[in-house]
Amino acid sequence: MSVHFPYPAGEQAADIVVGKIDAVELFPDFGLRFLYWYRALNCGYRLPAVGGTDKMGAGTPVGGNRSYARLGGEPVNPANWARAVCNGNTFMTTGPLLLLEAGGRAPGQEIRLGQGGGSIEVLAQARSTRPVHRVDIVWNGRVVASRENREGAREITLKERVRVAGPGWLAARCSSKLRPRLLAHTSPVYVQVPGQEVFSETAAAYMLTQIEAAQTWVETLATRPDPERFERVRKVFADARAILHRRLHEHGVKH
Repeated sequence: MSVHFPYPAGEQAADIVVGKIDAVELFPDFGLRFLYWYRALNCGYRLPAVGGTDKMGAGTPVGGNRSYARLGGEPVNPANWARAVCNGNTFMTTGPLLLLEAGGRAPGQEIRLGQGGGSIEVLAQARSTRPVHRVDIVWNGRVVASRENREGAREITLKERVRVAGPGWLAARCSSKLRPRLLAHTSPVYVQVPGQEVFSETAAAYMLTQIEAAQTWVETLATRPDPERFERVRKVFADARAILHRRLHEHGVKH
């Protein structure tokens, strides 16, 4: 199951926390939907990126927003493609091909560092039939390296050694100034450090607020389904709240 982040995203936050989401469907505008995704990743939820056309009008071409998944030599069929998506070696795009390697690992894989972190060599390559202008390396939602070509190029390579102090995630993204915009974003490579967990107090508190607000709406304003279905919906929110409350307490966060 994948999720398309709407505005707001309380129901999706609850589904992510209780483990109902395999991947997130993103439209590549690098706006609020990506901030929702970054927050979830910063709480330790491993969520590959996928794209879907979501054709709302004639201005969106069929296939204009799509996913690529590396099958690793396996036959091309729906089961292997779905498995590759769940494994996390994907990128979503409106055209450019975008490849990422961090510490010799591909998206979806792990890098294990010692206490105190370390340096990771990151390679991002964007290729496109139309010019792209910028490639970024993103660490825990923050751009830590970029390469820009003001005139635009059909291929941009960014190679950078990134110093990280703790656990987190690395991803690559690229963009163009052309209209319609050419954009792409890879799924993350995950970085692990012994004895430390990827967990952002701010992001977790934000997700908890989303979940509580969505639960209030369901219980007070939403159209009521049959009682059994209503209780199933309420339970998703209750379980998600309990999980996030517990994680916040485990990290010594008073709320």
